Amino acid sequence: MLELRNVTKMYPSGPVALKEVSITVTEGEFVFVVGPSGAGKTTLTKLLMCEERPTSGSIIINNFDVNKLRPKEVPLLRRSMGVVFQDFRLMPTWTVEENVAFAMVVVEVAPRHIRRRVAEVLSLVGLTNKRNQLPGQLSGGEQQRVALARAIVNQPSLVLADEPTGNLDPETSWGIVKLLLDINATGTTMLMVTHANQIVDSLRKRVIALDAGRVARDEEGGVYHG
Repeated sequence: MLELRNVTKMYPSGPVALKEVSITVTEGEFVFVVGPSGAGKTTLTKLLMCEERPTSGSIIINNFDVNKLRPKEVPLLRRSMGVVFQDFRLMPTWTVEENVAFAMVVVEVAPRHIRRRVAEVLSLVGLTNKRNQLPGQLSGGEQQRVALARAIVNQPSLVLADEPTGNLDPETSWGIVKLLLDINATGTTMLMVTHANQIVDSLRKRVIALDAGRVARDEEGGVYHG
């Protein structure tokens, strides 16, 4: 579960990035977050990843109160989340298998469990035969599937996908979105920040639109431009 209550984020030398934002996302939902550049989407993402703290208001993620988290507790929260980035953020000198496995290594999962789980998620994203290749040997779509496998390998309850199709062609983008839908169908909550208006309009999921730091629209079965 994800809940923002009257969240405001102000930067010392800039405008107010978010203004009294209140959002509740329940378990198993698939939600798009949309809005023009400067609307507050990047700030929202940073707050959810605990890279920033709100100036006021509260954020609850998977029963963690972000405002009350001590630095050593932040990794515990992040283990309950999976994050997919637009620019993949893969280690270029590691194989596909090593990139995915690292998410489990850092939380000290036993090696025999890592091998089995990594094999499972690589099969899910269709990359079993690419497991020994380096990211530079893969297409953009394949790299994003590696990033997605890494995001879900620890079976998080929430996946935050930040512009996951931003660097991909339309056909490849739909392949990534289908994987996100499949993962959501297993009960994983999905929050996708996107500019992909055709995807949003086609799927008619819940849409939260930000504008000038505020929630301008929050509707079920929504479209990109309300």
